[in-house]
Amino acid sequence: MSRLKQENDIVVPGDVVTEEDDVRPSSGVYTEEGKIYSQHIGTVKYGSGSVRVQPMDGRYIPEEGDVVIAEVTRVSYSRWNVDMDSPYEGTLDISEASDQYVDLDEDDLTDFYDVGDAVVAKVTSVSESMDVDLTMLDDRCRKLEEGRIINISPHKVPRVIGRQGTMVQQINEKTNCHVIVGQNGLVWINGENPTVAAEAVKKVEEEAHTDGLTDRIGEWIDEQIEERGEN
Repeated sequence: MSRLKQENDIVVPGDVVTEEDDVRPSSGVYTEEGKIYSQHIGTVKYGSGSVRVQPMDGRYIPEEGDVVIAEVTRVSYSRWNVDMDSPYEGTLDISEASDQYVDLDEDDLTDFYDVGDAVVAKVTSVSESMDVDLTMLDDRCRKLEEGRIINISPHKVPRVIGRQGTMVQQINEKTNCHVIVGQNGLVWINGENPTVAAEAVKKVEEEAHTDGLTDRIGEWIDEQIEERGEN
């Protein structure tokens, strides 16, 4: 059995994505006679042992292993609820927020994360009913201080990141910024030239379908910084 569609391939409803026996269907796909088909116009996303289709320009659908940017919306006795700019809410349990002992009767959870705080978190599990569990116990996860957050289409995230991270690395280096791109389409930017960095990200989103984009974006950033006298 073979994998007919690769990561980030564009598919339409009814396209066969894969015939692999060891790949389970996730969101946006269905199984029929041993084959996994697309339900949407969108892009193929492979996870650990699973495959899904991210709807084109649709809202973010969480998948295990995704690293997302989210905002804390509620603090309860032993957990936080977060908004991932998705139809589905995320939950961060205290056991996944800190590797230190926390006394729930004595410690104030808002000392860790409070309503309105922005965080980078990792999706650890997604149930069939779309209950989404998160963790902060990953080197990439952190509370975000200062900076700004912009939105892009989740479908365009791979293009903004680039192959092996080349696009976002270029934006970082040329603007002297730190840019974090969440799989949910939220992008955090902080540094010396955040306006140019934000405009570069949006330009990549708008021109994602074109060739030679990495070089063109690099030249555009150089021109913008020179014209504006930034850096």
